[in-house]
Amino acid sequence: MGTVCSMTAESERLKYLFKAVLGVDVDAIVRQVVASVAVERARQVRKNSQEWEQYMRSEGGVVFLPRNVVEIGKS
Repeated sequence: MGTVCSMTAESERLKYLFKAVLGVDVDAIVRQVVASVAVERARQVRKNSQEWEQYMRSEGGVVFLPRNVVEIGKS
């Protein structure tokens, strides 16, 4: 447990130094990156859903998956 505390303390110390020396708010940057990734993933999900819907329509609404795909996660 001491390792976790020392890592947290080191992380906080580095954040303080970035803020004091460079004027960089590490937490704000992390929040921006996380938000950007979430938005990009949402766009990708929408795009994939639209592509899947088009594919399903072109195949007549029924898609037969190979056995190795159907069996994933059943064991």
